[in-house]
Amino acid sequence: MAEEWKEKIVREKLDGKKDWTDEERAKLCQQLDEDLDRHIDSMSKTKYEGGWTEQNWKEQMAEHPLFAPYVQEEGATEGEAPINPLSEGLAQLKFDPDHNTPLEVAQNYKEEGNLQFKYKKYRLAVANFSEGLKQKCPDTELNAQLYNNRAAAHYHLGNYRSALKDCEKAYELKSDYLKAVLRAVDCAIKAKFWDEVFTWCDRGLVMDPSDQKLKNSRLTAVREKKLVERNSRKKAQEEKKKLTDEQNLINAIKNQGVKLGSSAVKGSSSITLSDLEPSHPAAQGSRVHFNESGELVWPVMFLYPEHYETDVIQEFTESDCISDHLEVIFGEDAPPAPWDTEQKYRIQNLQVFFEDVGENTLCKVDPSQSLQRMLQDHRYCVLGGTPGFIVLVKGSKFMKEFLMKYST
Repeated sequence: MAEEWKEKIVREKLDGKKDWTDEERAKLCQQLDEDLDRHIDSMSKTKYEGGWTEQNWKEQMAEHPLFAPYVQEEGATEGEAPINPLSEGLAQLKFDPDHNTPLEVAQNYKEEGNLQFKYKKYRLAVANFSEGLKQKCPDTELNAQLYNNRAAAHYHLGNYRSALKDCEKAYELKSDYLKAVLRAVDCAIKAKFWDEVFTWCDRGLVMDPSDQKLKNSRLTAVREKKLVERNSRKKAQEEKKKLTDEQNLINAIKNQGVKLGSSAVKGSSSITLSDLEPSHPAAQGSRVHFNESGELVWPVMFLYPEHYETDVIQEFTESDCISDHLEVIFGEDAPPAPWDTEQKYRIQNLQVFFEDVGENTLCKVDPSQSLQRMLQDHRYCVLGGTPGFIVLVKGSKFMKEFLMKYST
């Protein structure tokens, strides 16, 4: 056909003339070249319409039966791409067991899964590889590849346990499948299953004793497992020490004869950690504890019922006296409290009480006594994990009215 076309052009240009000189032939060739250049120039000036552009390529692909299953609208999730009748018919023909053997169907699902994997549609890839395995084709090699490919898709989805199970299946079908072994090592490392890393690395090193990646992965697993075991021992020791310290704390409180919580009011001698937990918001995180000298340190509340105010001393050592802390708050050098507009709350004007909940009475406190002595008073009970003391102004009208509420 090409030769006939050339002969036709020559006949038209030569106008039937057969005897041409070399000069005439050269001139004819130059003319043909000029005609071709003019034709190309005219094509470049003509706007091409109907082609694919940066703006419409997605729509153009969506209309193509081969590309349609892989093109999605913006924001759509996997599996929502429109399937036109032609592509659907092609797919049915491709996977129809009536027109294909189980081996062919499984192979087609593998190819489809690989395509979805290439476009990072990992869930669709898993679905296709799973359908391929459902065919139960007699080809062991193909089934091993389907398991390994599905493991790869699971790996990218973060499903490391599922990926490891598929690698195990692939290895059972093909004991020299190094790709499946390497994939399993990656999954086990991601999941921090260090014992499984050992197992898979050893399997791989049997196949290829020189594989540096497997050697490095095994060394990493050894190091990480030792770190996990060390941290586990450390955590166990910390838990044991915590339990011992808590029991020592409870024993120390019991030995001092301190009564705690509502259980003490009911006559029970048992003490629990819940009895020690502060209930007042300002005392949260300041549970009674030992200091470096082995003394108990309590959170303590001073209550000023006349003004509905409260002070919380978060670190009140049992050897401290109430007067020590009142001196800091209401001493001569201390500024008056914002709510003490009459400036009545000065250290020399104050009287301290604690409440005997069982008898509904107020008990007068000697501020010069240590906190330990006061907590050992058989009438005192620590409620809400926080000892509390009522502070009143001596001789004030409010104090007289307040005391009348109790049978002192």
